[in-house]
Amino acid sequence: MKFGATRSQIYDAQKTARAKWNETLDTWNDPVHAKHGEETVEPLDDAVSNELRAIDQLSVLFTQIRQECEFPS
Repeated sequence: MKFGATRSQIYDAQKTARAKWNETLDTWNDPVHAKHGEETVEPLDDAVSNELRAIDQLSVLFTQIRQECEFPS
């Protein structure tokens, strides 16, 4: 199982979403913006970052499993 392409797509989407959110500051910079950022955008961004770390860990684990199954010691 390869995780690279999927991980890359998720990372790119996160990066794009962050950039778009930051652009909203040019036209929307009030307490509602701040509240939405704290309650919605930041938790979502944190969740995506956590998922990317989990994908990285799974990738390492599956690589190790594959190596051990293909080349037993």
